[in-house]
Amino acid sequence: MMRKINYCWRLIATATAFTLFGMGGVIVPLLALPALYLLPGGVSKRQLRARKLVHWTFRVYIHIMRLLGILTWDIDHLDQLQRPGILVIANHPTLLDVVFLVAFIPHADCIVKSRLMMNPAMRGFVTLTGYITNDSAETLMESAKQSLLSGSALIVFPEGTRTQPGQDLSFQRGAANIVVRSGVVPTPVVIQCEPVTLSKQHKWYHIPKERKFHLSFQVLDDVEMDQFMALSPSLGARHLTCYLEDFFSAKLNIDKHEST
Repeated sequence: MMRKINYCWRLIATATAFTLFGMGGVIVPLLALPALYLLPGGVSKRQLRARKLVHWTFRVYIHIMRLLGILTWDIDHLDQLQRPGILVIANHPTLLDVVFLVAFIPHADCIVKSRLMMNPAMRGFVTLTGYITNDSAETLMESAKQSLLSGSALIVFPEGTRTQPGQDLSFQRGAANIVVRSGVVPTPVVIQCEPVTLSKQHKWYHIPKERKFHLSFQVLDDVEMDQFMALSPSLGARHLTCYLEDFFSAKLNIDKHEST
């Protein structure tokens, strides 16, 4: 009986949390818009203030989810994410990965899917912050370089979409191209979720039956880049992509020859 009550509570709490996120995604940008435009400074200052606002909004939100009993989390070496001008490369197991990383990083910039501009819960945040959309590869690369030069911490998910549970990691070359063409060494973040939930195969209501889920964030040392920078940009990006796939697979205990 208690197990069933716990499950029902977590389902209701999850619905509440997602509703809260949707409402906040509409209301917070609307309330912040006048102040952001009235305060002195140009576009860059306005975007910086908006990113700090989103950082604190998401930080409050992840604590609300924990208080509701939906999830728990831990993070190793958080201080590594507080540095300016870093390129954060992470695997992408859940829908909440970007929310947590932005909550951990006060000056975060992100590369996001352009279709998020059609999502009412995210459109306001993306517009105010100037997050980079993946409309054009050439524009994306230049925007990423400028973001890093400005001191932002740029978050990139090389998979381009959420991980398919039980399958090999498949990284696109976009993240590696940013690395070799900007010269910024990547900071890997390994994200794990137990039990598996909020993946590409899960709807929001497919919550774990037995208990709340736990998210673990492991911030690792920067990747040494000399061997990749010695190659041509295209070849270096190709080799780095393969290296990152193997690196993350090893950290996640994924056997690339046995997974299905």
